[in-house]
Amino acid sequence: MTLRQLHYRLVSRDDIVHPNTISAYNTLSGWIRDDRLAGIIPWSWVEDRLRRARGWQQWDDPAEFLGEVLSGFRRDPWQDEAQTHYVEAWCEKDALSGIFTDVLGYYRVTLNVGRGYDGWSSIKRAADRYSRWDMRNVPTTVLYFGDFDPSGEDMHRSLIERFNELDAYPDVPKVALTHEDAQHLPGDVTKAGDSRAAAFVEKYGDLAVELDALPVEELQQRIRDGVESVMNMDALRESHAQEREQRDALDEVRDEMAERYSEDS
Repeated sequence: MTLRQLHYRLVSRDDIVHPNTISAYNTLSGWIRDDRLAGIIPWSWVEDRLRRARGWQQWDDPAEFLGEVLSGFRRDPWQDEAQTHYVEAWCEKDALSGIFTDVLGYYRVTLNVGRGYDGWSSIKRAADRYSRWDMRNVPTTVLYFGDFDPSGEDMHRSLIERFNELDAYPDVPKVALTHEDAQHLPGDVTKAGDSRAAAFVEKYGDLAVELDALPVEELQQRIRDGVESVMNMDALRESHAQEREQRDALDEVRDEMAERYSEDS
């Protein structure tokens, strides 16, 4: 989990005292740092997706390259006419993207991370994708996940509006967080300086909850349920069966080419 997710999980527990404050968040950060350095908490248990080194993918030899590339084969399930609905997932938070990719990998569903208000270039690329499906008479659903606060609700509205401006009209349900979710999760009051706060508070009350507050298991299930509500699961399972057969064939090609390389060297 991310530090923010851990913070909200502790806030929501009844058996400990962990207030939803910046001071408590910073104190928790220090504890996690010290326990990781001391070997008490495994490093892999806490995720930070924003700070990553960027290098170049390299291999020791061609045989290793062939093995890695061919083993990464994924069959596109959307090529099957049995899939009469296209679906993507959009998430406001990059810090949660690992949870989404872990779930969406099985379905081969594309994830778009907005990191707030998404840029026009990203939205244009998406609109072009949806237009291509529309030309094939295949409707598109974009499962949207974001905070429940003035900006989070407005991001959802803005995304739909900008899609429409580019002549793309996907269905964009907000799967989480909803007003109902927010009433049962730890949150805070709206930011005083947010220009959208007045209208939001008048409609929903002075309540602001981040997507990170939703328990990981529940978020994972929301993603699955959203995808499976529009995807032909029988067709997906058939696609996976074909993929396994094609992988076996590629394994034979890989072994032959690796053996040939070893003989030549």
